[in-house]
Amino acid sequence: MKQKQYILHSLTIEVIAVLLASMIAFQICNMLSIRMSLLPFVMAVGYVILKLLYHLCISIARYIIETPLSHLALADEVTDKKTSAVASLHTQDCVEVQKRRMELFHYEYQHEQQQYKQQKEREEDEKLNAILKYTRDTFKRFDLDETEIFQICESVRYFVTNRQVLSMTEIHIKKHSSLTQISLKNFAWNIAFQYNIGGDVTTSFVIATFAEWFTNSTFDTVRKNLRTTTGRHKIEIDENILSKYGI
Repeated sequence: MKQKQYILHSLTIEVIAVLLASMIAFQICNMLSIRMSLLPFVMAVGYVILKLLYHLCISIARYIIETPLSHLALADEVTDKKTSAVASLHTQDCVEVQKRRMELFHYEYQHEQQQYKQQKEREEDEKLNAILKYTRDTFKRFDLDETEIFQICESVRYFVTNRQVLSMTEIHIKKHSSLTQISLKNFAWNIAFQYNIGGDVTTSFVIATFAEWFTNSTFDTVRKNLRTTTGRHKIEIDENILSKYGI
């Protein structure tokens, strides 16, 4: 269908061109008194001139139509490039912002962790100092000398810090009649309770630290009676010893 339309359009143009060329040639021959025998030649020249003008007009019209379109396409391409560049810059900015946020978050997290660690260390130091003060205050009431009290404090420090018993000591703690096994076991239990230390390690601690009091006692016997709440004893069971020292 399109091909037929094209052929019809071309034939119409050719017919019009021939008619115009004939009319123009006839008029030129009359005006210039040219012999009629030359009429076909004049018609041919006119026909060629008309075809040239036709194609020239077609070219001009195509140029006029396509030039704005090409400019528009170029403008669109430039706009697209600008849009792509802006989008790329925006993406890069978003990545940089996200990166800075992550770095800030990491820094704040590390800072908070450091503060938390320092706070815990301060609390542990305060707690240990309170336990050692309780130890000194407890044994100052009896007839132990300063070196023995110092050794007990060192054994307590090792006990609560490492959850183990300091078996090798430089100072030997002599047995004093003012202190009983029950009082010493209550003391050891009070210390262990603050740090949630198990009964086996606590039993080993009290036997090793106050060895002369437990020479004839077995581990199982001491383990069964670490905590005595009945009767009156010089060192009583006290679950709240830390509160007395402001902890």
